[in-house]
Amino acid sequence: MKQQETAPPPHSRWFYVLVPLASSIATLLLIEFALAKFYPIPVSIESNMYFVEDEFTGYRLKPNSKGYYQNQIAADTNSHGHRDNEVTIAKPKGIHRILLLGDSFTVGANVSQMNAYPQVLESLFKKNGIPNFQVINAGVGGWDPFQYAQYYQNYGYKFSPDLILIGFFIGNDTYTAVNDVNQTNTAVLGRRVSREAKQSSTIKLKVFLYSQFHIARLLLNKGPRKRNFTRKNCLDFSSQYLAIQKQRLQNHMKLSDSTKAFMKNTMSQITRIKKLADERSTPIKIILIPDENQINSGLQRTLISDQKQNSFDFEMPQSELLIDFREIGIPVIDLLPIFREQKQCLYMNDTHWTSEGHELAAKVIYQALIEEGW
Repeated sequence: MKQQETAPPPHSRWFYVLVPLASSIATLLLIEFALAKFYPIPVSIESNMYFVEDEFTGYRLKPNSKGYYQNQIAADTNSHGHRDNEVTIAKPKGIHRILLLGDSFTVGANVSQMNAYPQVLESLFKKNGIPNFQVINAGVGGWDPFQYAQYYQNYGYKFSPDLILIGFFIGNDTYTAVNDVNQTNTAVLGRRVSREAKQSSTIKLKVFLYSQFHIARLLLNKGPRKRNFTRKNCLDFSSQYLAIQKQRLQNHMKLSDSTKAFMKNTMSQITRIKKLADERSTPIKIILIPDENQINSGLQRTLISDQKQNSFDFEMPQSELLIDFREIGIPVIDLLPIFREQKQCLYMNDTHWTSEGHELAAKVIYQALIEEGW
């Protein structure tokens, strides 16, 4: 006669649930430890500083935060959300202030804070016996002219600058359609995200896991794990770098009605900054930052076939921008001619300047300001 099977006692049911669960957690912890110890997964290049959501600019650097660029380069901010030394909002007596607006070139991506060109510019004043100049580095990676205008209108003017400099990067700032804060990125838990991503119900969990765990970064990172941006020589390009620069070639197409039309929004934002500055009788200058596409002939040969060489004008868009800025009464410091003369490689494979590039830019800017009587 077949014996009737009896159900397992209640406590044994938990055994069959908890043991596999504990085993899975232990395995994940072991993998996490192994990754952290032997194969660390860095955050993506777009998440190398800490950001905070901002109602005017979409996002900005988080005040009093401590972050890192690649190769453990410190990316810390002061109480105002600047990658800079601490300053008071009220301008000290006898101090001449320069407010420097810009993007990742200005903030000094992947170089130390002291080597970013705004800081080098301030040090040049001091080294040459002019200690009463203070340069405020208000650059934020990924910003464009709309955000420069928004920042100055809502925050920057409070520092009472005597001069506004705009680090205008040709690669990103020339052709931009952004004219509303809802078109910008934003931030979640210190990380920059798109507005579409922010609508996800799981975005906070994803950002938390990504920020805290190597396993999550291993699964979510789309780029390469290792990012050594230094070069052996000026022709040592990474595949990721070439992909970015190939996209930017369109910035240097020969002038046409369509390219002029694409500049209109950018010019409207710069004009807005000028009008705001004029209300406070504050002069403004543009620093035109060239893209490496314009100065590295080896890069041009790598990206462009002989048949298409005639489609490009590597004086563009500076040649047109110089005319446009002159028409609205904004003087320009154009770095393209000086950078073309250099034989050393001044760019890294993250598309930004090396420390030497920042130093050269600061020297050119300093000389231009001294010649104008600053």
